[in-house]
This record gives sequence, structure tokens and C-alpha cells, in this order.
Amino acid sequence: MTNLIFAIILLLLTLAGVVVRKTYYSIPLRELKRQAEKHDPLATQLYRAVAYGHSLHSLLWLYIGFTSAASLIILARQLPIWVSLLIVGPLLWIAFSLLPATRTTVLGARLTMLVTPSIAWVLNYLHPFLSHSAKVIEKRYTAPMHTGIFEREDLLELIKRQQQQPDSRISDEELDIAKRALSFEDHLVGDVMTPRKGIKVILADDTVGPILIDEVHKSGHDYALIRESRGGDFVGSLAFRQLDLHSQGKVRYIMRSSVYYLHEDDPLNQALHAFFVTNSPLFVVVNNFEEFVGILTVENVLHELLGHVPGDDFDQYSNLAHVAARHASNKESDQTPVKTDEEVIE
Repeated sequence: MTNLIFAIILLLLTLAGVVVRKTYYSIPLRELKRQAEKHDPLATQLYRAVAYGHSLHSLLWLYIGFTSAASLIILARQLPIWVSLLIVGPLLWIAFSLLPATRTTVLGARLTMLVTPSIAWVLNYLHPFLSHSAKVIEKRYTAPMHTGIFEREDLLELIKRQQQQPDSRISDEELDIAKRALSFEDHLVGDVMTPRKGIKVILADDTVGPILIDEVHKSGHDYALIRESRGGDFVGSLAFRQLDLHSQGKVRYIMRSSVYYLHEDDPLNQALHAFFVTNSPLFVVVNNFEEFVGILTVENVLHELLGHVPGDDFDQYSNLAHVAARHASNKESDQTPVKTDEEVIE
């Protein structure tokens, strides 16, 4: 009878070992360390043992293997073998299949916190041996850990799951940028260009003045295209930001004279390469018949890639004093003293 009770106790200890192991590895090591550095009580306690890495893994499996095997041997001596299997089989199924798939519980967390000091004490002495043995086994017999990601769609699915994760600290904006970057090459120039309708076209010999500036402004676009004559080829472009109340003279003297073209069926990664090679802020988009169908700007590409053009409304980059003052104010705000009362776990 005593042996039977002892066998049951060993089975319960096996279940407890599985619960403790599940609790230790319920949070990835990096995240556990971050939480411990923020002095979270549970994370700080768990990290004492998890920091030993493979040594903790080996110790827990040795413990679980010993208690489960010992209980089976004792039960086999006290009961018929088929009765022992009927008892141990379901318990082992619970221990190795059901429990690892369930969520961590408050009871499991308390049990793990309770036994962690003892486990850390044992690991302090056995770590050199366990670590060396684990490395040998991992090198010879353990298959490399697979990410489970094979194609771009797998990454997009991972990002989608991350967006639905309640404790995610990655902003929706950052995740959206990641999705846009992965899908960037699927889009064509024609998908994101500004259509020709509404694009202001002026002549190189037009006079710059309030009327022309007002017409460019009313077009609602940042650029106007320049022709040498009506129906002629494009000879340049003019950015609205170049014009002010003091602008005067002929358009040809202030326009950007270089003209570059892209096809509406070019992929956006090709367009990005073209921007890099030419250093041009604007491309005229044409179709198979060499007809003008729109324009593509850096802003169009950035909007598709990032969802918006990053940065604030600051535009005084030509003013040395304003740029220096802007960063000086940022440094003053960053120099606010921060009080610390505990060391960060290393």
C-alpha cells in the first residue's frame, strides 16, 4: 500500500514538473528578460532559472523522466501490468499532450515561483555538466529549429496574427509598413501614379506670375509639366514649392529641365531603382503607345511603401538656425533626470 501511494505521489510530481516546465517556457527568453528588467515579480523570479538556458531544459527533462519511469516501475510491481498502463497511460497523455497545449494558470505560476529558488540552487552546481551535455546532444542529434515560414504569404500571416495579439508592443503603423514592404513589388507604376487628369501642363515661354502660380496651386498637385509648344514633347517640370510671390521671368529659366519616363506597367521596385539612379523627383508615365498617362513622384512611392510620408511639418531645412534650434530643444527635453533604484538583470 505504501509503495502504491508513493507511485501516485511520483505521478503527481511528474504532472507538477510538466506544469513548471510549461510556465518557464510560456514566455520567450528575450521577452522574459525585458519584463525582469522592468522588475515584474514573476518574470524576475522565473528568469533566475531560465537564464541557465539548456541546463534548465535538461534538468527538467531528467526530473520528469525519472519520476514518470519510477512511478511506472513501482505500479508494475504492485499491480498487473495492464492496470498500471491504464493508470499511467492517461496521466502521461495529460502530462505530455494536454497540459503543454493549455494556458498557464495562476496556480502553475505560484508553484513555479515556489520551486524556482531550489531549482536555481541546483543549477548553480550542475550547470557546467548539464550545459556541456546539452550542447553535445544538440550538436549531434537535435535538428535545427525551423521558423515555420516558407513564403512571403507566411510572413504576411504572421504579421496579421501579431496585429491581433493583445500584448503586442509593435504599433499598427509599424506592422502596416512591414506588410506594405512585403507587398511592394506586387504593385505597378500605374497603380499608384497621379493620373494625367488634373496635371497642369504649361509652356516653357509662359511668364511666371500670380496668375500662373494660382493655376498651378488650383491643380492640387505639387508639380506641373512643361512643354516647348502645345502638343510638343515635355522639356521639364516645375515644382509648386519653387514658386512664391517674388517668382518672375520665363518658366524655362526656373524649371527642372531633365525629363525621365517610366512605363505604367513597370513594377514599383523598378521605379524605386529609377529614382535612385536619376535622382529625379518626378517621372512622366507613358503607355505602350508612348502616350502621357500620368506622373509618378517620390511621394507616390513612399505613400505606397509607408502609408504616408514620414516626419512632421518642419520644412525649414535651408535655415541653419532653425535646424540647430530644433535639435537643441530635443536634447534639453531628453536630459530630464531618471531615478533608478535597482540594477538591471544581465
